[in-house]
Amino acid sequence: MTYKSLYRTYRPNSFETVVGQRHIIQTLQNAIKQKKMSHAYLFCGPRGTGKTTVAKLLAKSVNCINVEQAPCNQCEHCLTIQNGTHPDVIEIDAASNNGVDEIRDLIEKVKYAPLQGKYKVYIVDEVHMLSQGAFNALLKTLEEPPAHVIFILATTEPHKVLPTIISRCQRYDFVRVNRFDIQMRIEEVLKAEKIEYEEEAVRLISQLADGGVRDALSILEQCIAYSGQKLNAQHVNDIYGIATTQDKLKLLNAVIDNDVTVLMQEIDYVTGKNIDIRRLTNDLMELLKESVVYSFTKDKSLLNKLTEDEVKSLNRLSAPVGLKMIEDLMETLEKYRSASNLLSYFEIGLLKLISHTVNKAEESKVKFVDKSVEAKPIREEVLAQAEHELSFVEEQVRVEKVTPRPKENKKKKPQIVQNDDMSLDFLVQLFVSGDKAKRIQIEHLWSNVQNYLSDLAYGKIANLLMDIRLVALNEGFMVLSHSEDYVVNELNMDDNQVLIEDFTERVFGLRMRAYAILYAKSEEAMQYYMQLRNENRLPDPIKFDKMEKTVEKKVDSVEKNLFDLFGQENVEII
Repeated sequence: MTYKSLYRTYRPNSFETVVGQRHIIQTLQNAIKQKKMSHAYLFCGPRGTGKTTVAKLLAKSVNCINVEQAPCNQCEHCLTIQNGTHPDVIEIDAASNNGVDEIRDLIEKVKYAPLQGKYKVYIVDEVHMLSQGAFNALLKTLEEPPAHVIFILATTEPHKVLPTIISRCQRYDFVRVNRFDIQMRIEEVLKAEKIEYEEEAVRLISQLADGGVRDALSILEQCIAYSGQKLNAQHVNDIYGIATTQDKLKLLNAVIDNDVTVLMQEIDYVTGKNIDIRRLTNDLMELLKESVVYSFTKDKSLLNKLTEDEVKSLNRLSAPVGLKMIEDLMETLEKYRSASNLLSYFEIGLLKLISHTVNKAEESKVKFVDKSVEAKPIREEVLAQAEHELSFVEEQVRVEKVTPRPKENKKKKPQIVQNDDMSLDFLVQLFVSGDKAKRIQIEHLWSNVQNYLSDLAYGKIANLLMDIRLVALNEGFMVLSHSEDYVVNELNMDDNQVLIEDFTERVFGLRMRAYAILYAKSEEAMQYYMQLRNENRLPDPIKFDKMEKTVEKKVDSVEKNLFDLFGQENVEII
């Protein structure tokens, strides 16, 4: 006997054996009993969820001789439909028969009475593949079909079906099948095939199936071919390159425990299996999502990927922290598109998650710098700097009393917004005011800066910006970081700002003021930003006008303190 694949061998032959879709089954069974059949049905839903199977069961039911037990699977009609040899049940693949001529040929045959059964049933699979002309040709027949004809249209993409077609059909939406229902079906098949199995293997297959029973049986068949008479989780991992649920939980628990050593070891172990990093990132997001849902509801029936015991191991995370970790993983997943080395992005992505789980007692161990100074209000920070500058002025006054200074006309030097003059609070306000999408857009255009390296007007600015790091950006400003003091100082000079704004408008189409800081300051500010975000204490965004005034006000306040203490006539600003 010719071998039949598992999904064909174990295809349901009655409504009771269909996995999931109970809302559809119940409706159709009631319609059959009440003899209130529609002339046209539209079955929509993901692949492998039972659309064609239910269509064949409906075809058997309307032609079954035993009306009270339809489908009985014993009469001639049921058996021939099940074998695919019934002359009145016609299956059409619209993907390969999508032209006007094929549909016109179908319409010509519709008017003829059934040869054996009570109804002629046309099952049109992937109906969305029909051409515009084919749809139009079908319209009239769907609107006024002969009494002996039933159309069942099936599609995975209902949005591509003409609204005029949909309006002439009873629409049934098939949904992805629950993981537990798929697991039960897989176990039934394994027992029928007399194959030993591990529960973890069955769970992995049900997750890979993504709600499709047919896909689940196809995956199972491949795993059985590999494993023989005993199926275990390792076989599934070997074939599909996936991590077990326990592997994923170890990664997340290492993050929650702030244990970087264990985390890196687990990453090496998991990625050593040649797994799909994108899928693993998605799976971690799913586990965190279930943890968040369970922390809110405590309802184990809502769990799809984890057992109740497993989800409890993650419930040390609060729901807000879990959501922030999911958000970071989504950003990591987005960056994979342009990454040449996915593993590095994956490692960095998981290391970033640790920042969400650091508790108050351990914060000082993880952070690069002491944050006690930055917690002071801006006023105290300015006064502290003023005291430092006053000590210098006092020394200058003392020297001048001993050695009078000849009067000379000195030109005031260009004002520089120093690295230390931009407080962490101000930088965080800039970060909050930034536009990520706009920053990414400008980053893609940054290579255009090199076109101006030899330009007489903009060569100096282009050289300064060439190797800069873009930290944050929005209309009116950009936060830049560099490793060299002289680059930072040049970019912050007031005399250069107009030139920078002219340059950015010419190259990027935006006039932007530059706020440059050193790498260390940038990392410090980002750590502070993360801390405030975790504590829900981020400031409101500010407009560019206010930002300029913020810096100027801070610098002016230092001068004012000096004037108040020594008198304006005794102080010369250099």
